[in-house]
Amino acid sequence: MIQQKLFSDNTICQQNPLTGRRVGFVGQFKNRAALVRKVKEFGASEKSKEGLTRDTQILVIGKDVKQDVMNRLLCYEHDGWKPLKITENELENIFKGHYSGYETPAVMKKQISIDMSYYNWNPPAFTDGDDEDTGVRCSSPLVYDDDNPIYGMEIFVPNRPDTDMGILRQIIGNFGGYANVEYFDETNVIMLSAKTLQLLEQGVKDEVITEIERQYNASSANFFNCQFTSEPEFINWVKQRLERFPDRSTLALLKRYMDCM
Repeated sequence: MIQQKLFSDNTICQQNPLTGRRVGFVGQFKNRAALVRKVKEFGASEKSKEGLTRDTQILVIGKDVKQDVMNRLLCYEHDGWKPLKITENELENIFKGHYSGYETPAVMKKQISIDMSYYNWNPPAFTDGDDEDTGVRCSSPLVYDDDNPIYGMEIFVPNRPDTDMGILRQIIGNFGGYANVEYFDETNVIMLSAKTLQLLEQGVKDEVITEIERQYNASSANFFNCQFTSEPEFINWVKQRLERFPDRSTLALLKRYMDCM
């Protein structure tokens, strides 16, 4: 037994999927404390413990997980932090030496892949638990109502070929928004063209979407908090707004924009 403890466990720790990984536990287990001890014996990070954090690499999901925890997991995954999710039985399989299919990167890196679920994202409420950024929530779609939803917002308005996007950006400026030609960490709103949105609905990503993914994934930001909207939605809101509150300058810009369409 002493030889097995001295030699066998060291070999296991060098080769098994738990080695150096942060393992979290959520829900009910037969003996959670014993499982936490055992994953550490298998070489898991000393930070492995009860609960879920953004840098959890392997998440063991037990029974009766609280909805608050599942909501937090959904938001983490939305932000690109996607742990390997396994059951207690699958964890026991690892303990028994069945390692295939449970591999994770040595370093946790965020990775978003934008689809229509991002455009229509409705963030569930949750408590951030042990995270430093308590109370941070993912963004929901931009909602146009009686208020001015773009006032003070940093808005990414991608260029479109053969189109004077300066007109659209000036309209945004007239309503107090800050229109930018590039996406960056401080971006609050992403305004997609009708074509980009139509392609995304078909499951196709154009260069606008892939560039947003690339820049966010390479950035130091922990949260993808951008709200989405589209040019047609914004222009429709502008038209309705101008019917109620006419403004000669913005009306002239709107006419120029419509003439270019």
